[in-house]
Amino acid sequence: MSNRELRAWGDLITTVLIWGAYFVHFSQSVISGDLARQGFVSSLGGHLAASLILSIVAAFVVSLAVNLVRRDTPTRSQADREAWAGLRATRLAHGVIITLLMILTALALALGAFAGPALTDRIDGWLGPSVANGLILFAHAGLAILILAELVHYGALIVLLGRDRR
Repeated sequence: MSNRELRAWGDLITTVLIWGAYFVHFSQSVISGDLARQGFVSSLGGHLAASLILSIVAAFVVSLAVNLVRRDTPTRSQADREAWAGLRATRLAHGVIITLLMILTALALALGAFAGPALTDRIDGWLGPSVANGLILFAHAGLAILILAELVHYGALIVLLGRDRR
């Protein structure tokens, strides 16, 4: 297993743990009705900042640990295969981002165009008196799209690099 594949495994695991915990906390807050409460955004700010900082620190620690434990100097052909796998994984992740952003945009357009005021009246109690809470949900949907794209990238990289070993 190459250093790049080990780093991909480490990044995949830390991303699932850190962002999984964040989205579990966010979902529990929304389900419990905190979304309509005043100060919901500020209460999430600390958790979001902690998740971002943890992600950066975890990526650094994983990379440092892999490079300290193993001194893997790939051959030219290995480096080419790793570069190809990285490119393919990035292209797959890009496709995920584009597809999910188009779905999110279509959903927003459909809700705005077809549901309009009727939907606003029905969900006003849930979202609260301002549109800001709805924007929080869409911002978190965008964040979830980026996290899913990262997971697809790491997973594809692991699969593509593992395929070279067989």
